[in-house]
Amino acid sequence: MNRTMFALLASTLLAALPAALPVHAADKPPTPLELMRDIDGVYKERFQSGIVVPGKPDEAYQAENVIEVVPYDDKHIYLRAHLDFYNGHVCDIAGMAGYEHGAFVYHDPTPVQKPERPCALRLHVTDKKLVLTDRETPDAEATCRAYCGARGDLDYEIGREQRRPIRYIERLKKSREYRKALEDLGAIEMKASAAKP
Repeated sequence: MNRTMFALLASTLLAALPAALPVHAADKPPTPLELMRDIDGVYKERFQSGIVVPGKPDEAYQAENVIEVVPYDDKHIYLRAHLDFYNGHVCDIAGMAGYEHGAFVYHDPTPVQKPERPCALRLHVTDKKLVLTDRETPDAEATCRAYCGARGDLDYEIGREQRRPIRYIERLKKSREYRKALEDLGAIEMKASAAKP
């Protein structure tokens, strides 16, 4: 085989190679709707915690972290987090989180006093975990401290294998937290609409 024929054969094989390779879904980031369907559900983690009792051994109790994710429309999810911490401290937060740059972000509509920063809770997904944080960077200040007791924070990860279907969806949608989340989203959208020229 001469050099010309070899070069022609090599260029033909190289041109055909991309078509022959399988296209993996992981090569393309999921759409908001695809991501919602992937993470929709309730995630629970039970663990042993304790209450400090002065002059006695700490009193043990069964604690539980709960994350609820419910699709609302094509770019929002209802997100609720209840996280337990030692001595009975908790974080409780709920609201509609919109899709922003590959994650769902809840922006608390409550006005804050300067120099405080508005609460923003971000939920992103890795291959194996759901990850919550209210910090812009790992060493930045938490923005949602108002929703947590003294020992609590909203930096939290839970394995995606913990996901279960929500079998109480009708009750959830009648809850005070869900109704408040809808009201807040409506107010935010009305304000944004009024601000448009």
